Amino acid sequence: MDASSHSITQLIRFLHSLRTDNTRQSSNRPINALLIIDVQNDFINGTMALQNCPSKHNGEEVIPVINRLLDSINFDLIVYSYDWHPIDHISFFDNLPLRSHLLTSDSISLADLRLYSTATFANNGLDCMKQTLWPRHCVQNTFGARLYPYLKIIDEKNNKDVSVIHIHKGTKSNIDSYSTFWDNSKLNKTALQQQLQNKHVTHVFVTGIATDFCVYSTAMHALENGYKTFIIEDACRGVDDETIKENLYHFMQKKR
Repeated sequence: MDASSHSITQLIRFLHSLRTDNTRQSSNRPINALLIIDVQNDFINGTMALQNCPSKHNGEEVIPVINRLLDSINFDLIVYSYDWHPIDHISFFDNLPLRSHLLTSDSISLADLRLYSTATFANNGLDCMKQTLWPRHCVQNTFGARLYPYLKIIDEKNNKDVSVIHIHKGTKSNIDSYSTFWDNSKLNKTALQQQLQNKHVTHVFVTGIATDFCVYSTAMHALENGYKTFIIEDACRGVDDETIKENLYHFMQKKR
C-alpha cells in the first residue's frame, strides 16, 4: 500500500476519466472533492501516534499517497480537517475526573476505566453518550494539532481552479466529533455540507487518519448526504486492524 501501487495508478486514471468524460457538456461533469482527514502531528509521531495503537500503523505512510493525488489530480475542492480540542475535552482520559459525576449507572466504573476504555456519560438530556477515552491529543493551537509538515498544503490563492477549506472539529468540551460533518451525537454540524453544496460536489474521496474512526465516520455521513463516496484505503491508516476491517465492510454495505 504505497504511493506507487497499482491501485493508486488505477485510481488516478479513474479520476482523470471523471474529469474528461463530459468535456462537451461541462455542466454535467462530476465535481470532485478530496477530503484529507486529520493528518496531524499527534497522530503520526505525537501523543496519539498510530504506531502506539493496536494496529501499529505508521501514519506517515499516508503522506506520499495523498501528495501524489494532489500532484496528479485537479480536484475541484480540497478539504483539510483537524481534530481541534479544548484542553478540557471529554475524550481525554486524564480529564475523566472532571466528569466522573456524569458516568451513568451502566457505565464501566470510574475505578475500572482505563485508557482506550469506553465510558458512558449522561449528556444534555440525551439518554447516554458513549465515549472512547483517548490520550490527550490535538489540543487547539498546539504543535500536535498542526498538519504534518510533509503533507502538501494547497494554497487557493496560487491555484485559482481549486477551492480549499479547512474544517475544525471536536471543538466543544463536552462532545467528541469523529465525522467532519457532525459531532458524535449529531447535535452540531460543521460547515462542510454547506461548502460541498456550494461547490455542487458530486463525488467525495476520503483519505487520512484514522480509517476506523474519523475517516469512516466522515465517509458514512457523505453517503447519507447523497454523495458518491470513496475511501482511498492506500491513503488511510487506522487504530485497530479489526475495527478497520469491520468498518470498511459496513461502509461497502452502505454503498450498495
